[in-house]
Amino acid sequence: MSRACLVPALTLRALLAGACACAAWPAAADDDPRGWLDRMGYALEYLNYEGTLIQLHGADAAVMRVVHRVENGVPTERITAMDEVGREIIRRGDDVTCILPDQNEVLIGEGAEGAQGASPLRQQFAGDVSFDDRFYRLAIASGGRLVGRETRVVTVRPTDSFRYGYRLWLDHATAMPLKVQVAGDDGVVVEQLLFSDISLPERIPESAVQPSVTIDSFTRQRSPRSAPPAQKATESSAWRVESLPPGFSLRAVRSQRSGTAGAALEHLVYSDGVASVSVFIEAGVTPMEQGEGPSRVGAANAWTTVSGGYLVTAVGEVPVRTVEAIARSVRPVTGPGL
Repeated sequence: MSRACLVPALTLRALLAGACACAAWPAAADDDPRGWLDRMGYALEYLNYEGTLIQLHGADAAVMRVVHRVENGVPTERITAMDEVGREIIRRGDDVTCILPDQNEVLIGEGAEGAQGASPLRQQFAGDVSFDDRFYRLAIASGGRLVGRETRVVTVRPTDSFRYGYRLWLDHATAMPLKVQVAGDDGVVVEQLLFSDISLPERIPESAVQPSVTIDSFTRQRSPRSAPPAQKATESSAWRVESLPPGFSLRAVRSQRSGTAGAALEHLVYSDGVASVSVFIEAGVTPMEQGEGPSRVGAANAWTTVSGGYLVTAVGEVPVRTVEAIARSVRPVTGPGL
């Protein structure tokens, strides 16, 4: 499996597990931002909702139709690109089906790594979130009306320039996020997610999360078996980051083989409890095979460097200075330095 296939959906982690509907979750005080963020995580995973979601970064925009259905506590989600191709992703638990009408093809695989196969909104809020007061300041205020619903705005401000800030417009009745802005330390918005329309019905029929096109004649391919689960951070790794930005610590380790040549690939995950950075170290790469330096897609930055026959890439939804600092300080635990 290629290194690119392993890059997890980046950033914040989905907050809670539970079942049923928002009535099972206690209301948060209007002046308690942490309580609202807890409710938001629950709403994203365990409410029924459907709507048109727009993702904006720079001059680029992606529009998709999202249907999120929960039955007996089990969520199913269908994401359909609203363009001329109409590619579609359907996720049921850890099973992900990608429908490619332009290629008459269906790809079937697993999405257990983070929120792969989920909508960009759920990718933003997947896993456990822990806001450290040393690095984030939370505030809450009235947000007016969006898509016909009253909102509260939770503002998350970083205390340094190693992480992004966020503004989240949450539905007052359910805490469902209706709009999210990701901003750099200069306050400039680097990415936005917002619903142009949304409904939160009590029930959604199973037919709403079935493929929207006939796929009987499509070729089916099953993706290679997913990588082994990441080891806990306490497990040994042959690599370390010598100079981590404040607040970041090692959370997971994975070692495997990648590519046709079966090159060794090490995957380290660092997080401050909100933002996460994946570091990939791949053997057998020369400087001529891979460009070095920064790259960016939306709010996600990456920094690649090649040294001593290893390709090192740090990628995460964090400012570029964070991934650069991490990539440049990767060192082997033993043996000659990079």
